[in-house]
Amino acid sequence: MAEKGIYDIVFHKIETGKVKKLGNGSWLELQEIEYIDPNTKAIRKWELCKRKNCTTENKKNVDAIDIHAIIREVNKPPQIILVIQFRPPVGRYCIEFPSGLIDDNETVEAAALRELREETGYHGKIKRISEPICYEPGLTDSLTKVVDVEIDLTSIENINPKQKLEDDEWSLQVLKIPLDNLYDALQSQNTFY
Repeated sequence: MAEKGIYDIVFHKIETGKVKKLGNGSWLELQEIEYIDPNTKAIRKWELCKRKNCTTENKKNVDAIDIHAIIREVNKPPQIILVIQFRPPVGRYCIEFPSGLIDDNETVEAAALRELREETGYHGKIKRISEPICYEPGLTDSLTKVVDVEIDLTSIENINPKQKLEDDEWSLQVLKIPLDNLYDALQSQNTFY
């Protein structure tokens, strides 16, 4: 089969049917959704994890943010800020972008700056915001936007950054890595994901 270019791909109209709740938690709901296979007309079923309690104005576009925070200093290579925290679903510590859910009536921009301050203690300036990204489309309906933030270490707000963690973020630690050494630095953390 020959490869297709992006403009050669056919997008069928997919009809969805019943949604059945299979399980319910504080933050997530397990659902089964029916859809019609456009080739065979068969009714197919798919299980998904649906984010609950996301009633923001942005829900149509995004319910979470991931922060790509870069520190730029004169005469020093740029550094990226990552966080390390214990994640129960995988049973180990994970290296991640600072991130979080968007609160009710909160903008993407406000959520990104709030989460950056809470998780890292740093204040930053937003440079760019991505389009919505579904990072696990076979598993969840959750959408995120990646927010590029630049951190000025000469700013008085960033002289002595202090995290403002929530109780369930007890394991969260800040990691600063030079961008030119990012791959090797992450590979050296082989006990982490």
